[in-house]
Amino acid sequence: MGVVSIAVPAIDRWYFTEMVRGAQQRIVAAGHEPRLHRVALSDGSTAVATATLHADFQDPEVIGAVAGGFRYRAGAQTVETSWKRPLVLVGGSALGFPTVMVDDLTAGRTATEHLRGLGHTRIAHFTTSMEHQAGHLIIRRRAKGYHLAMGAGGLEPLVVEHDLDQTAAFEAARRVLRAPDRPTAVFGVTDDIAIGVLEAARELGLQPGRDLSVVGFNDQPEALAEDLTTIRIRPAEMGAAAVDMLLAGLTPGLDPARSHLHSSTLVIRSSTGPARTATGRSSAVR
Repeated sequence: MGVVSIAVPAIDRWYFTEMVRGAQQRIVAAGHEPRLHRVALSDGSTAVATATLHADFQDPEVIGAVAGGFRYRAGAQTVETSWKRPLVLVGGSALGFPTVMVDDLTAGRTATEHLRGLGHTRIAHFTTSMEHQAGHLIIRRRAKGYHLAMGAGGLEPLVVEHDLDQTAAFEAARRVLRAPDRPTAVFGVTDDIAIGVLEAARELGLQPGRDLSVVGFNDQPEALAEDLTTIRIRPAEMGAAAVDMLLAGLTPGLDPARSHLHSSTLVIRSSTGPARTATGRSSAVR
């Protein structure tokens, strides 16, 4: 029996809870023991996570590690570390390490094209700064998918940046949705962001799916409760797939060719509907 280390920035957020659950179940099923580390996000969290895993790798019982939510890059900070065991990342915020990730670019484009197909032409993307610690490349890829879909339709992008939490999205949406040229549709970078937009819309008397269409990303339990159209991902399966890669005999070091794309699905619910014209009629593409 060996030990597989797991490092994440949070264990009380749906995505990481599910990822850890899937990884731990697969580790135990393979006859090994999981060792969980929580490293809170900060400017130095990648360095702390790197040092934590490096320390674990001095233990002869540790056979490898799975990490998610940190900005690992193929730079001096990681390459100079002696990776004595294989490391697999979950989520896509990596350059060079084997990674299990969603095709966030395609998913972001799919979400935006769904809104375009409903006849919306003023579609906003609610997201956070591209330099945010959590999911740096994930955020960029979802934004790129949005921009590609808008460009394909000859539409002007409208990006609204704010802190990556529901309250910040709510405050930003209250401001944006009061404007006379407000968007008629929103693609939120996560479900939490999309739900914050929905809350602001309702406060302003806008009915989701009629006056404002909103799409999220993740399909966490709150999305179903809000009847939110969203991109469904499966982080538990991603955590398990990362462990499978690890146990399949990976050698330590950088090799992005060994990465794996995990599928996602658009789940349509009542938060999206046809764009309405000045006469109140539907303008959806037929």
